[in-house]
Amino acid sequence: MNLQEIEILKGSKEYKAAERLTDSLNTMSWDPKKFAKAVTLQHRTLQQELMKSFVATIREMAGEDYGYDDRNKGCHEAAVKMVQSGILDEIYLPFI
Repeated sequence: MNLQEIEILKGSKEYKAAERLTDSLNTMSWDPKKFAKAVTLQHRTLQQELMKSFVATIREMAGEDYGYDDRNKGCHEAAVKMVQSGILDEIYLPFI
């Protein structure tokens, strides 16, 4: 991704949403299980879109050009395993 593409991305609603989510994660009291339960209370179509976003994130983190270091190496390795398993190719998530 070049500098211009990065600047365009930083102006998008998707970037702003990711930033808000990661700001929320930046605390010792974040509870992933509570987050998961909270997602199940959201509108069903939005749950579907969120899952599409998770799948897209996994694919992005598995990419060869994804920059990682020791702090997120486990994320990259897990994402690579998920992509290589083929399980993501079997997922169908229509917008309904």
